[in-house]
Amino acid sequence: MFWADIIAKNLKDKGPHLVNDAKTPSGKVHVGALRGVLIHDFVHKALLETGVKSTYTYHFDDFDPMDGLPVYLDQKKYQEYMGRPLNDVPAPVGEGSYAQYYANDFLKVFNKLGANPEIIWSSKLYKDGRLDHTIKIVLDSVEKIQEIYHRVSGSEKKKGWLPFQPICPNCKKIGTTLATEWDGNEVKFTCEKDLVVWAQGCGYVGKVSPFGGNGKMPYKVEWAAKWFALGVTVEGAGKDHSSKGGTRDVANTIMREVFQKEPPADVPYEHILFGGKKMSSSKGLGSSAADVSELLPPEILRFLFARVPYQRAIDFDPSLPNTIPDLFDEFDRGQHAFFSKENDDLAKTWQASQIGEIKEEFNLRFNLIKEFVKNLKSESDILKEAEKLQGRALSKTDEEAITLRIKYVKLWLEKFGEKMSIPGMDTKKDLTVNQKELLAILAVELTEEMTEDELQNFIYNKGKDLGLKPAETFQAVYLVLLGKEQGPKAGVLIKSVGITQVKEKFNQ
Repeated sequence: MFWADIIAKNLKDKGPHLVNDAKTPSGKVHVGALRGVLIHDFVHKALLETGVKSTYTYHFDDFDPMDGLPVYLDQKKYQEYMGRPLNDVPAPVGEGSYAQYYANDFLKVFNKLGANPEIIWSSKLYKDGRLDHTIKIVLDSVEKIQEIYHRVSGSEKKKGWLPFQPICPNCKKIGTTLATEWDGNEVKFTCEKDLVVWAQGCGYVGKVSPFGGNGKMPYKVEWAAKWFALGVTVEGAGKDHSSKGGTRDVANTIMREVFQKEPPADVPYEHILFGGKKMSSSKGLGSSAADVSELLPPEILRFLFARVPYQRAIDFDPSLPNTIPDLFDEFDRGQHAFFSKENDDLAKTWQASQIGEIKEEFNLRFNLIKEFVKNLKSESDILKEAEKLQGRALSKTDEEAITLRIKYVKLWLEKFGEKMSIPGMDTKKDLTVNQKELLAILAVELTEEMTEDELQNFIYNKGKDLGLKPAETFQAVYLVLLGKEQGPKAGVLIKSVGITQVKEKFNQ
């Protein structure tokens, strides 16, 4: 059973539902942040399929302070804005705020992926007074909240600490203020010079109403306050938030004991990794969501996230030779499972990845198109090859699907440095005696009837008979056909180039 359907089944009797996700737009949004967007989208749509009313919202936490400088920013230019709300920091390019600039960039991506939640800006929630009631409850419950912090997370707050950060009217910073007194109408605060290491306060001391956007609650308190104020019933987050004594535990307890409501259902998901490492927007580690969305068709990017249950990490490195070709292959298997009604789990995963009307179409494997392109075959030539493989004329849907895939193959080749050169370079001079003997045998004994797997095994066994290591065996094939030491599965490569042409090259 598809993992989102399991979640929806467990939530069905507790509806209607408000599914929510959130992100602080603090810089370029890496592809890992799409996991939250799409997990919540899958759950939302699975709920709708069960007949339960569901609404999907997405919060951009643009009222958070600027607490870090991404490596790609002008460090001197932005230093003066450290500590200000992100909605009060200028955009790197053009008009508008820093938060809007990066949020809109991300918004375009997940709308392209068929996720269309209602967008909520945290700054507007505060300024419109929609959180005023919760702010009053929070400030009136300060002792209880202090006790929850200590009991749940071991955090000891200083005497006089209040769960509210005013915006300093003097320096406009929110990350440097410390509120210490609440009289029921106003909070007294100081803009501390050394409260945090990433920003310096101005030393201003004053009072301000906590309502109408004059400040914000700290994250753990704010999380629960938003759930309560807006009626959120489902909201997941990265698994690190759900560790014992972590952010989620604190927010859950505040929801239950301060707001007297049950917290939303949690979906604690694993991260998407880049080469085994957690992605980081500020450090520039990993691919941005915008970049990856250009590299993959929307349905296949959705499939990347649908195919792995939320409890498992995804290690995604598009620069590796097999990452994207293998993803396309799995997607194709999903399509086959859906239309052949085989493998219900894979079929439903593929179905969840679709955007709009589902059409049955014939397509070519990514690796096969790649070799066609590298052999400088035109789009029309590739379509003719597809007709041969299909054994019939291609439909308009087939042609559109293959043409689109050709586009993404070319993008991948361009992005990751594959060279579109004509195979058959003079590389035999680099081969050992045994490698040359192997090619001579293959030039005679390969047949048109061999399948990709049969070719693969045949080459492996002949190399083994000659005392060659597997790497040496296939290196000989790649050097002659591609002019380099590595390549796709040899059986696939040979079939795509053509047995006759391959035997001629091995004979040269």
